[in-house]
Amino acid sequence: MRLTLTPLRFRQVLPSACGILFLGAVLSIFQSSWQWLGELAWAAIPYGILLGVTFYLIGFAASCTSWTRTRSMTELLATLNQLFQNFTWPQIIIVSLLAGIGEEWLIRAVLQGFLVDSFGPVVGIVAASLIFGLLHFMTKTYVLLTFLLGSLFGVAFYLSNSLLLVMIAHAVYDILAFAMIVKFPHVLGVNSSNEKTPIINT
Repeated sequence: MRLTLTPLRFRQVLPSACGILFLGAVLSIFQSSWQWLGELAWAAIPYGILLGVTFYLIGFAASCTSWTRTRSMTELLATLNQLFQNFTWPQIIIVSLLAGIGEEWLIRAVLQGFLVDSFGPVVGIVAASLIFGLLHFMTKTYVLLTFLLGSLFGVAFYLSNSLLLVMIAHAVYDILAFAMIVKFPHVLGVNSSNEKTPIINT
């Protein structure tokens, strides 16, 4: 039986997203191994957009197969839809941008940078991606998905040394994924009412 969850307000999500961004910005001062543009120079911008779209399309194609349309996956998507159903397009974009910038700053530039410098690229990327997944703990399926996605971003960051690349890729991915879950859940096989659940301010 599906639980009835109280939809989140934009103002509930905004402080944590801004906090992660601020923490990443401050801690990155003490981790000097990252660069804004890296090997790609300003090509990091279009490549970041392309990477984000590509990662999402791969994930979307994989989600359309019979072996991924599991009960746990459907319940996860339904839960996310229910939690964020009241978010508008501008709010989706703002949260996605903050998450893409803040999480990559903190996880890739600071954490992965430190771990790679200390233990090598394989351990550094895997460990940082695992922590990234655990920070998104909602279900085991969600942890696994975010771990895999984090690994892709981790490899891209290591090869390019471009923080801007993975920030843009992450933000683009989140915008596409977030919008699909909130605005077009039926495409993902999720049954959702078109009527928004009212939130009573107290």
